[in-house]
Amino acid sequence: MAGVVSGENPSWTGPPADVNTEPRAEDPGERRTRGRRPAPSPARVGVEIGATSAVLGVVMGIVWYLLSPELTGQVVEDGVVTPVEHARELFDQIAIFFILGAGLGLVLGVFFGVRHRRRPVTALLGLAGGGLGGSLLALAVGVLLGPSIGDEAPGTEVTLPMELEAPAALFAWPVVAVVVVTVMSLFRDDRTPWVWNGTSSR
Repeated sequence: MAGVVSGENPSWTGPPADVNTEPRAEDPGERRTRGRRPAPSPARVGVEIGATSAVLGVVMGIVWYLLSPELTGQVVEDGVVTPVEHARELFDQIAIFFILGAGLGLVLGVFFGVRHRRRPVTALLGLAGGGLGGSLLALAVGVLLGPSIGDEAPGTEVTLPMELEAPAALFAWPVVAVVVVTVMSLFRDDRTPWVWNGTSSR
């Protein structure tokens, strides 16, 4: 019949040939960063590590004082003489400080290495400075809590003040923490870039 009109639109010829109707492939980098909170600022990371190191430095000084053996000596005209048989106690005093510092460096290195894994350089520098400061603070607290020698008469036996005869033990905390953060950062699967201000070159 001549009066029947077709329901199809004769002007439509199908989708343009140059239009890509396939879904866009998702970028792996976008998939990793989706839903991730922004990294904290370097100042915040530094303050967090510094405050934690200060508190633990005080705790370490108290524990060092409590665990260290007492060293006794005899007052002479020129000062105090320490018997040779007390050399073992002196070594134990240094060893306890070293072990405590290394243990804190290991724990804080793992904790802040994971917590601030997107700020490896900031965490490393913060742990290095905070670890050394915490060790110095622990030494000061131990010396403050320890005994002191007054104007004793020669021949009097006294308890020696807390001292750290091996200053190298101060570096146990920061060195262990730096090594832990460095190893964790190098072996991360996503190869997080080492950045300072939060901008990546990739």
